[in-house]
Amino acid sequence: MAWVRKGLVQRFDRWRGRQSPTNAYFIQLILDEVVPLFEAAGYQRYEDYAGNNPQSVGASTIALQRRTGELWPTVELRFPAYAPHFLSVEFSLLPEICYRQGVTPVPRMSANVVEGPYTFMLCKGGNKSYDCNFGYQWFSLRPRKRLQKEAGELARRIPWLLQTLDAGIPNDWLTRRTPAQVGKYARMLFKWADGRNGNDRRSPD
Repeated sequence: MAWVRKGLVQRFDRWRGRQSPTNAYFIQLILDEVVPLFEAAGYQRYEDYAGNNPQSVGASTIALQRRTGELWPTVELRFPAYAPHFLSVEFSLLPEICYRQGVTPVPRMSANVVEGPYTFMLCKGGNKSYDCNFGYQWFSLRPRKRLQKEAGELARRIPWLLQTLDAGIPNDWLTRRTPAQVGKYARMLFKWADGRNGNDRRSPD
């Protein structure tokens, strides 16, 4: 029988099954409190997101996409593969043809969030270090309480993110140099004009 790679959601479930109790607790908070906000807005978790290519999307990623319209709203909730007590949220609107590393054309079905014409990161809206990470970076005396607070902070910003994606990326955001703070809760990470929006997405399965 030919070997068949598991889909992204299955890969994620296998990855989270290997986490410590505290890290697994944070992951479950995100699945319970954040992911349903996207699902209620028509986003889905697809097994074939980014072609289910481990070179493009790691197993520690929750990818949410709405496959309707000319541009597909796309969001990745990305946990570090080996320290998932925090995450980052990257978002974009993907056209029919995307570009790998800003150069090589790829069909949208094979593209990840950084292969659109621009990519943004959701932030808390402050000026502190690690403002665009949700969770704790190194250590917490009361980790579960801290993780509950951080999951709540993220959930409160999702309506703003969904509204932004529905309305379309404001033109004034696209004129900014990267990296740059844009809007109330976002930072621009990449755009095609930079020719460098293709960081390594791999993580162990």
